[in-house]
Amino acid sequence: MAASSSTSSSKAVRRFLVKLLAFGLIMLALDYALGSTIEYFFRRTLYGENWPKENLLLSSPNEMVVFGSSRAFRHYVPSIISEETGLECFNAGANGQYLLYAYALEQLMYDRYTPRVVVLDVLPSYLVDLSGVEKEYDKLKTLLPFVYNREVRWLLSRHDRFAWLKQQSRLYRYNSRVLSILSNYRNKRDVTDHGYVDVGKVRFHEVNPFIVDGMDSARVRIDSFKVRIFRRFVHSAREHGSTVVISFSPTVEPLSPKVRRLLAVFDRLCLQLGVPFVKVLTSEYPEFADRSLFMDYIHMNSAGAERFSRIFGRRLAEIVSGVQQRPVVQRGEHGVMRAAEAQKSTEAAGG
Repeated sequence: MAASSSTSSSKAVRRFLVKLLAFGLIMLALDYALGSTIEYFFRRTLYGENWPKENLLLSSPNEMVVFGSSRAFRHYVPSIISEETGLECFNAGANGQYLLYAYALEQLMYDRYTPRVVVLDVLPSYLVDLSGVEKEYDKLKTLLPFVYNREVRWLLSRHDRFAWLKQQSRLYRYNSRVLSILSNYRNKRDVTDHGYVDVGKVRFHEVNPFIVDGMDSARVRIDSFKVRIFRRFVHSAREHGSTVVISFSPTVEPLSPKVRRLLAVFDRLCLQLGVPFVKVLTSEYPEFADRSLFMDYIHMNSAGAERFSRIFGRRLAEIVSGVQQRPVVQRGEHGVMRAAEAQKSTEAAGG
């Protein structure tokens, strides 16, 4: 009787385990199938309102790419910069993002192609140890669809010990994107000027100073990890053969002592790394003290952006003119050089 009960219990456990395994396999299959379907449409969604620009940047090679935050997004007009430099320019600036995102996006770009020039527009806070650092890493989750890239995967895993496990799920990578994909899938890429959106002549509002201007001076400390990322950004561009330029665009008000001290840190880093730091400061270009060129303290409207881009483009042209021009190297979707490009490179190397 006891043996019969034990056998029955053993069979029940086996049935449960078989059902559990079957359920797990079904869930894995659904995750893969649904995730792959969403991924298909995601890769073909280039741009739209509140839609990141990664796919637009990666969809075709550019001779020059500008990285940065909302200031980069609002200040660099590609068509004007291209007129001044003769190089096709793309604005990869992203609202609400910082140095970590710029570095990750740079790595994704180098998986696809190598531009001749890379520009990084810096914020004073790029190298600062900010409170609520988790929020900065949370913003990187927009790059979850690109976890195949080692550096992206590394950054996404720094503040989440279970990130590697979550990233195995294809649905998890797109869990916040489905509605955006549906609304933006049919948008055309010509709604922007190579990543830049003209906001018009928006009136000035007394808002949005630099983050560090709202911090106590004693709390403004340099983050050694971010300095490391800044160096990696520069070294990576150089290793791929791109000319690197660091830049700082105008503000309507004079810079505070805290901001000036942080810009001096960038000065020293750029000097150590041997890269130009192009600063267009209102103290040197007093026309930018005009509030009609700005939306707020640190963001220009389209009139200001056009004026700045003309000045920056001319200064950049002087830098680029002294550098031997290299062809844009294009690669496949995951960093493999396309066959035609590889053949051309081989032929060129052979003489």
